[in-house]
Amino acid sequence: MPLAWHDLLGRPWKLHGDDLAGMDCSTVAEEVLRRLGFSPPTSNPFRLPFSEGEEGEMGAYFGYLEEGYIRLGESLSDATEAGDLVLARDEHGMARRLYILVEPSRGTFLTSAHNYGVVAVRRFVIKDVAGVYRIRGQE
Repeated sequence: MPLAWHDLLGRPWKLHGDDLAGMDCSTVAEEVLRRLGFSPPTSNPFRLPFSEGEEGEMGAYFGYLEEGYIRLGESLSDATEAGDLVLARDEHGMARRLYILVEPSRGTFLTSAHNYGVVAVRRFVIKDVAGVYRIRGQE
């Protein structure tokens, strides 16, 4: 049965939001993983107990991310299965944009953008990949 994800489109962006009122890119990814049957660990560094703010948490975050997820590489071609996560750098070079693959055959990913809310994008839109991950148990 195909993954149901279209109902997420258009939800407004809301930091740490996880309902109809809004979602950020991390909560979109976590919701898709739940719909795939997983109990995902948090994928947002700012919700982790050791988070120290904008500068202090990133090194610990990548270690934490790799406890719950397997790093597949740094190329978009490494994302091949529904639920694969792509962490990309933003315009300032920080690894802060998260995309989740929802249609492998079409190269469709979901994310949530501050100005647009939850959107679907094609593979070719994603630039400057920092890492591709798969939740443990899916490999």
